[in-house]
Amino acid sequence: MPDSSVYRSPISRARLVSPITPATVSLAPSAPAIALMTDLATEVPHVVTLDRPIDAALQDMIAFGVRLLLVVRDGEVVGIITSYDIMGERPLQVLQDPFHSDKAHRHTDVRVEDIMTTIDDAHPLRYRWVRDATAGEVAALFRARPDTHLLVVEDGRHPGEVVVRGIFSRSRLDRQLGPVPR
Repeated sequence: MPDSSVYRSPISRARLVSPITPATVSLAPSAPAIALMTDLATEVPHVVTLDRPIDAALQDMIAFGVRLLLVVRDGEVVGIITSYDIMGERPLQVLQDPFHSDKAHRHTDVRVEDIMTTIDDAHPLRYRWVRDATAGEVAALFRARPDTHLLVVEDGRHPGEVVVRGIFSRSRLDRQLGPVPR
C-alpha cells in the first residue's frame, strides 16, 4: 500500500461528515409535486419510539436537522411527531388532562405516544395522486390544512396496509415556492 494512502498521524477526534445541504431550487406551481417531496425510497427516514421522552425526541430532531420524526413500534410506523407538537400546547394538555392523572405529572414525564399524531389522524396523501400532482396542488392542500407536514403513502401488499413513501414539509414548500398562507 502506498505510504500516502494511509492516515498516519495520531487521531485525537473523529467526527462524522455532515451532508452538504443542496442549494434551494425555486419551483413554479406547475412543477411536479414529487420535486418537493422527501422520498423515503431514497432517503433514510428519522424515527423515534413511542416511549421516548419528548425532550429527547426534540433533541433528536435538532441533531438530525429535521422537524418531524416518524413514530415506530416493532418496525411499523404508527404516527408522527413534530417539533411544533413538542413545543406547543400538546404537552400542557396532557399534563392537565384529569384522565391521565396516573401518567405524566411533569413535562419530563411526557412521552412521544402522549402527544403524537396517529398515522390515521395524519390523513396521508396517496402516492399515486402525488405522482401526477403539481407543486401548486400540494400548496393548495397546505392552505386548506393546518399541518406542517403531509405524509405520502402507497398501497401495501394487503388491504389496509400502506408503505410510508414520502413527506412534504410546509417550510420546504415555502422555501421553494414561496410562503403558503395558513
